[in-house]
Amino acid sequence: MKSGLWHEVATKRRSRVLAAAASALAAAIVGVSMLSGGGPVDRPAPPGRDLAGQLDALRGANDLVRSSRTDVGRDPALYPTAYGRLEASIPRGRRNAASVPEARVGALAALARTDALDTPAWRAHYVCLSLTGSPTVDAATVLERAGLRKRAESEALAYLRAPDSTDDALTSLATRAAFLQTLTCLGRDGTVSSAVLRRLATDAALAEQPVPVLYAVEALRSVGVRALPTRALQRSDALLTTDCRRLAPMQRAALALLRHTLPERTRSCLVTALKDGDTQTRWLVRRALTIGGAGEAGRLPAPVGSVRADGLVAKSPTQLGTLTATYNAVRALTATAQQDRAPQWLTRRLADVGSDPDLDPSDRVLLAMTCHRLALHCGPEAEKGAREAARLKVPTRLTAENQRIWYGAMAARAEFGLGCRHTSVETPGKQGTALTPRSLDIVVVLADAGCTAQARRLTAGADLVAQTRTALRDGDLLIASDALQAALASDQDVPQALWDEVPRLVERYRDVQYPDLYAGSPGGAASADATRAAYYLLA
Repeated sequence: MKSGLWHEVATKRRSRVLAAAASALAAAIVGVSMLSGGGPVDRPAPPGRDLAGQLDALRGANDLVRSSRTDVGRDPALYPTAYGRLEASIPRGRRNAASVPEARVGALAALARTDALDTPAWRAHYVCLSLTGSPTVDAATVLERAGLRKRAESEALAYLRAPDSTDDALTSLATRAAFLQTLTCLGRDGTVSSAVLRRLATDAALAEQPVPVLYAVEALRSVGVRALPTRALQRSDALLTTDCRRLAPMQRAALALLRHTLPERTRSCLVTALKDGDTQTRWLVRRALTIGGAGEAGRLPAPVGSVRADGLVAKSPTQLGTLTATYNAVRALTATAQQDRAPQWLTRRLADVGSDPDLDPSDRVLLAMTCHRLALHCGPEAEKGAREAARLKVPTRLTAENQRIWYGAMAARAEFGLGCRHTSVETPGKQGTALTPRSLDIVVVLADAGCTAQARRLTAGADLVAQTRTALRDGDLLIASDALQAALASDQDVPQALWDEVPRLVERYRDVQYPDLYAGSPGGAASADATRAAYYLLA
């Protein structure tokens, strides 16, 4: 379900999705700090005069900031393997599915085991998609070898029975459709009650966005339940003949498949999307373009991707930026008081994203936070995100199971100045007098959100100044930055000697080619997160 921003969106849906807006923020906002403390100190003027200009080195093909200056490699991944194989299996003239290399059990199992961006149920979903129509390889066997089957089945069934209350309606619909399809693939659809299926069919009828509706209709059809895409088809004739810019390629393709028709306008709009950098988009578009049958299929160009001999598909080489990395870059700009110098390509893109009615709902809060930090008016989607941020519920107790949701909600409250919400927190503990990385994250976001008493309690006995020095000397810029922010958050005394040392210690983390950008370890390539961390140390 991706176009442009959809590569990031799908990542959320595969891993964090499914804690919707709050969960999507969790990994994005580690280390947020807007604090001052520890008493007045005399600090040298921070570097970074050319930071805004050097962000061009992190500019993605979609005009958002990339997470790292390092180009994305060509290693295989589950997501492109799933949709790349589906794309390649669509017949094209004399070429048919039999010519697609069979996935090797060992290779696919190893990929499922190590592709940790996704939860077990989402990894199982991509394994099932990868093996669609396979006569020799069974998804259950692959997942057993990967050690994921039981966890995947448990997660999928639990979500179908009780969807996450923080998920928006479309995220919930797409997730339930995917997990029903996964349980069907694994022969476990009999564990899904008829009530759950009826609710999914009802929600599919009420939803307007074609892509999740299509997936829900197809998942239900596979278990013998007919679902009518009532609302999604209400304006289908007009939408399928409208200007290409009015409807994203994925939504147009899904609508054509739901409507079982391919008007010439839609066909011409979709043909250009066959070169999209996202495998899911290309697969869905190619499906829609074959609505006319074998004759239509024979007219299509060959897929731009390729399936390796072991049956896996490599990541797209397209270097795309993300909202997560963009938010980190924006925090670096504000730490150096350069928010008014944000690159024009970035502010224009944020405005475009904020005006995109097809923006995934789980992106809205992070977009709103980014625009808020820059004091930009980014359009109606950002405004919705700001309202949604105010409604995010902070769990009353932080647990391992809800930490993404908890962290995302607290970080949103910190960004918008919404104040501290009562929540029970115990840190994972100390390593001697040092806090664990997760404990540092917790302390800093608590303090940022105004929960300073808890921050002080959780850092009692920790020597955060020593941890900052040690991390900088040992080559971990992110830990050093978080430790110093935690020291400030808990009102620990930060001696002038440390402030005097920081510029020298941080110097070796500079990117060789772009010295106002920073790497997470000495000699590495610059990243958005490390650059943010550096300027929080130097601010």
